[in-house]
Amino acid sequence: MCGIAGIVKKNILNDDFYKRGLKNMTDSIIHRGPDDEGHEYFQNCFLGFRRLAIVDLSKDGHQPMYSDTKNECIVFNGEIYGYRDLKKEISEYTFKSNTDTEVILALYQKYGSELPKHLNGMFSVAIWDEEKQQLFCVRDRFGEKPFYYATGKNGEFIFASEIKAILATGLVDKELNDEAVSHFLRHSYINGHQSIYKNIKVLPPASQLVYKNGEIEISQYWNLPEEELNITENDAIQKFKRLVDKSVEKQLIADVKVGAFLSGGLDSGTLVALSSRYNSNLTTLGFEYQGEWNEMPEARSISQKYNTNHKEVSIKDEEITNLLVEVLKKLDEPLADTAILATYTICEEAAKNMTVVITGNAGDELFGGYKWYQKEKEILDKGRANPNFLTFYKIGSTVSEKIGFRKGQDYFLDKVFRAKFPDIVAYQKEKVHSNFTKKETALLLKSHSEYEHLYDFPLDKTNLNTPMKMDLTNIIPGDYMVKDDRIAMMHSIELRTPFLDRDLVEFCAALPAKYKVNTEQTKIILRKAFGELLTDNILNKRKQGFGAPVEKWLKIPAMEELSSKILRNPASKIFLKLDFQQVQKSLQYNYKHWSLLVLGIWMEERH
Repeated sequence: MCGIAGIVKKNILNDDFYKRGLKNMTDSIIHRGPDDEGHEYFQNCFLGFRRLAIVDLSKDGHQPMYSDTKNECIVFNGEIYGYRDLKKEISEYTFKSNTDTEVILALYQKYGSELPKHLNGMFSVAIWDEEKQQLFCVRDRFGEKPFYYATGKNGEFIFASEIKAILATGLVDKELNDEAVSHFLRHSYINGHQSIYKNIKVLPPASQLVYKNGEIEISQYWNLPEEELNITENDAIQKFKRLVDKSVEKQLIADVKVGAFLSGGLDSGTLVALSSRYNSNLTTLGFEYQGEWNEMPEARSISQKYNTNHKEVSIKDEEITNLLVEVLKKLDEPLADTAILATYTICEEAAKNMTVVITGNAGDELFGGYKWYQKEKEILDKGRANPNFLTFYKIGSTVSEKIGFRKGQDYFLDKVFRAKFPDIVAYQKEKVHSNFTKKETALLLKSHSEYEHLYDFPLDKTNLNTPMKMDLTNIIPGDYMVKDDRIAMMHSIELRTPFLDRDLVEFCAALPAKYKVNTEQTKIILRKAFGELLTDNILNKRKQGFGAPVEKWLKIPAMEELSSKILRNPASKIFLKLDFQQVQKSLQYNYKHWSLLVLGIWMEERH
């Protein structure tokens, strides 16, 4: 919803070079905040801000904002849910505005480094403490709002909401990070704890950073609960209903028009049904794919049931190539999530008459919505098949397929599947969200450097909640939140994710997996809690997601031409990093082909 930036260096107050640098930073992220701009200059710190007004549209929301003592000064990107209740608890502070920004300042004065524990929302914060001569920074628990930082050529500490703002200073080199490129090839996105550039770092989700006397200290302030709840199914459903409803109510608070994305699935359908309780004039937006990918009939059924003002957008085949290039020109990092074009198009439409949009992201990870959780449940239930018989299983599967013996085929495929993966953690790491294999990636990269994502919780191989937590702390901040934040901000709108409410996440993470998914059904608790609010065609439809038919798209003549121009040309920039012959072997109109094209376009346009 906003953009923050800053530079910390001793005795820069009267240095015009750094003042120009700060202005360049805020100019580069004007899309994040077209409503207002602000700069504050201290002897050893500069703070910059771009504002997209959501709550308290008056000038009282101007940033950088000073505390009542004038000792602290803040730049803040995000929303704190329930901040008005927090405000009532801080009687010792003299408030001058009705903003969540000033509530953060008051909480910092009261709790200091314990501040983050009192915040529920999406946020990226930097507070300059003049007395302590330190910068205190914090990022939300799930990586909804970005925070990048770097050490400049002259020892400066530089931070911003987007990479482009840091690069705008001219103080940081654009050297590619081999580990990040490797992760992109393996999983189609950059790991949420890294950036595409070697010299630009990411403050991880649920972490805080203190910069003082030239030293950076980072610590984690929150983690997912490890202990599971001892709770009956009925009690779980009732508490789940209260938490979801409360989160939706909190996140609908805004002084601007609020809408909702409606995909035709369980998550967005539930949120629209609940949002309609608090907003009788709700506008919903959907994206229409062609053929079997189209979920708009289900979306329309929910729209009709709750009488929303429903709009739909789509992309014509002849528009896809230019749109893909346009999006990748604007993205600071390559992202091969196939939903980037749909997200861009639907955000563009939303920006015409609203500023805040509710989305259903993270429901799959919290409520057990993916089919691979069901596969992992099979591993837990049946155990691992003997890997020594893997060849015979494959032969049996092939023969069964040829003679049309479907049950036999399913039997042998199950054996093959369970023989390959010894446990659910191995399956999650090696199979889920996997693009190129480790071996293929090593062959593709001229300078191979593998990155292993580390998890801040025990990887219990006997608990189905483990892979859900892995997804929640890996692909959510690395892919989905990056896609939502960057693309929405391109159009100066804010996307909100009610399912990522702190209290709801903590409850769902501790909820026994049996209440979420089994081999027969996904999202059990969501269906039982809110099924009566939905329509039968949504409740009974198969899981689809917000992906795209990339195999079809890659065969569009203009895409064929672009692919040939970039991926079959040895002089293309992508071959500064990747082996030409190995790339040629991978151009087979599939997701691997798509991710290579995305990386190739991005390197031509942005690097």
